[in-house]
Amino acid sequence: MAGDGATRASATCAIDDARFSLANKMHGQYFQLYFNRLQALKPRAREAARARWPTMPTRAVLELCEDEACVIVGTIYKDMKDKPIILDEYVKGYGEEAEGAAATTREERATYTREDDGLEFEDEGARVKLLGVDAGKFVTGVVCAVKGKAVKGDFLVDDVVAYAPPTTGEAKKSKSEASTATKYVCLVSGFEIGGNDAAASARNQMFVDYVTGASIAYGDESPSDSDAAKICRVIIAGGTMDLKTSSEEPSAATSEALKELDIMLAELASAVPVDVMSGKTDPTNKAMPQQPLHPVYFPEASKYEKTMCLVTNPHDLTVDQTSFLGTSGQNVEDVMKFSTIDADDVSSAFVGAAAAKRPVAALTQTLRWQHIAPGAPDTLACYPFKDRDPFVIERTPRVYFAGCQDAFGYERVSHDPAAGVADTLVVAVPKFSSTGIAVLVDIDTLSCRSIQFL
Repeated sequence: MAGDGATRASATCAIDDARFSLANKMHGQYFQLYFNRLQALKPRAREAARARWPTMPTRAVLELCEDEACVIVGTIYKDMKDKPIILDEYVKGYGEEAEGAAATTREERATYTREDDGLEFEDEGARVKLLGVDAGKFVTGVVCAVKGKAVKGDFLVDDVVAYAPPTTGEAKKSKSEASTATKYVCLVSGFEIGGNDAAASARNQMFVDYVTGASIAYGDESPSDSDAAKICRVIIAGGTMDLKTSSEEPSAATSEALKELDIMLAELASAVPVDVMSGKTDPTNKAMPQQPLHPVYFPEASKYEKTMCLVTNPHDLTVDQTSFLGTSGQNVEDVMKFSTIDADDVSSAFVGAAAAKRPVAALTQTLRWQHIAPGAPDTLACYPFKDRDPFVIERTPRVYFAGCQDAFGYERVSHDPAAGVADTLVVAVPKFSSTGIAVLVDIDTLSCRSIQFL
């Protein structure tokens, strides 16, 4: 129940996170991950190339002839002088000077790009240097097709295409298929419980009270109790805990944070299905894909077996007939660090705060590259899958989101209607701890708005 006896909205849900599971141990090498990525995405890149340059021949890198105009399909490698390399910490030698150099290597920066960064291109047989293309707009691991010609052993590029939407994408619902009742999925992230902040705890409780129908919030359209009753699912996109700011001993801080989080999740799960994704600051593995948080952390919330779902990061699910795919934000952070994709790269359809433009642009670009985390494993830690690349986007989602961002923003990304692929809503979900903002997505119309708790 939610507010004045209003009936809670319900929806069917199918979770499809099996490809992100580490149930079977990984024993592969990373070249196998790249090979599987190329095999999965090469047909799409070829399709995109044929659509854009129908008369242009396609060649392997080893088949290139001097000055012949052609298309090659393969994987981008980005040569970056400032890219951090962990082995550098172990080859500096010993002593104070070496320790200082290692500390400098470990220091995180907002970006590692430089004007003299370069691109190389690799298929199954060989690698060639690319010229005439803006290296800043790419990251290592992108599979694409490039048109140009071989010049003195390099490849001079005229044009690049990477995007051909998978034919397995969902078609738009007909009016007869769409539900007559409004249903929302609530996206929220970054509670960062563990900082001993009374104001933050009170704001977290305001969110719980709103979702469960005990109070209202203020936002774009002044949501009422009936809005809360229309929430059929809550997705917490990582960042539930953060103990770095605690002044207590780590063990005590962890215990109190887990207890507070457990009570909060139990209250939510008592009213509505909740998916809790792992995130960068949560107690789970660091490498992608992150595995679900262990239920032992949540003795009270775990009693709600049907509504409390601990899930992977990334998370893939379908609510009624609307597909959702999202992460806790590490992929967006990685793209922004290792590319010059910026606020100017969002479309005119963007809505939201200026600080969300670059994250939305980065997330949108991963959608067009058809890969959740192209920087993995080069700049983003991941497991060496030997039989698949789990981050390939197999179907075009209707809602594609990333949590733990600095601000709220979204845009509608249009695909080819002839391919039967509907538009995708791309959403930057902000950290609740710093903004007090959650996001409501209408699963039928894909309308998107924020609600703020002050």
